[in-house]
Amino acid sequence: MLDKNAVRIYPDCNCDKHVLILNELNGIYGSRLLAIKDADFDRLEGQQYPYSNLLLTDTHDMEGMIVADCLPNLKDENAFRCQSINLDEVYAELEDISYLKWFNHANQSGINFRDIRLNLDLSAYFNAVVENTNNEVNVELTDVAEFKNQHQDADHKEMCNGHDLFERIYVRAKAAKVTNFPKKPFFRDLRAAYPPEAFFHTALFHAIKEWEEATGNSILAVA
Repeated sequence: MLDKNAVRIYPDCNCDKHVLILNELNGIYGSRLLAIKDADFDRLEGQQYPYSNLLLTDTHDMEGMIVADCLPNLKDENAFRCQSINLDEVYAELEDISYLKWFNHANQSGINFRDIRLNLDLSAYFNAVVENTNNEVNVELTDVAEFKNQHQDADHKEMCNGHDLFERIYVRAKAAKVTNFPKKPFFRDLRAAYPPEAFFHTALFHAIKEWEEATGNSILAVA
């Protein structure tokens, strides 16, 4: 979506570093810097940033932002495998996991989810991530349940981790046809199925356009 002749993209591999980079460089390079951040739980928690050049994805993250437009544009075997996938059902089955991750973030509980296989059994998944965490975790599942009860109206698209979403789509796609079905190529195909014209309708696209007009830059490869 960006003009490769007009921009250089620097993945900093950690959303927390966006703020550090903008703090250091905005004074000199502010009109030439644009940070695009996964929203994560920012909107759910009312997080505000004092930077006009820090933009958020429309949903929790980029995967969640594009997936609804990717699925209908899959081709051949991928299209067959995914034809009956209902995203509302996928969000629903990930609901408890999503609340657990939001609870962890909101309360700074320090639970480590990295490298733990997704498991829809909340109790089993909770035990696995707690065991995976070096520091002591002073959290019970009853705490998470109470947190969920207090935030029943939360938008699932703002709450659900896109990697979890892709993982559950892969599980369903794999089950649709009993043959070898490698995950990484499927994920690449799923992302590549995103139609460029869909980007025109996102809040992120319009925010970039506003930044272009304010700074006199032109970085979009799409109109």
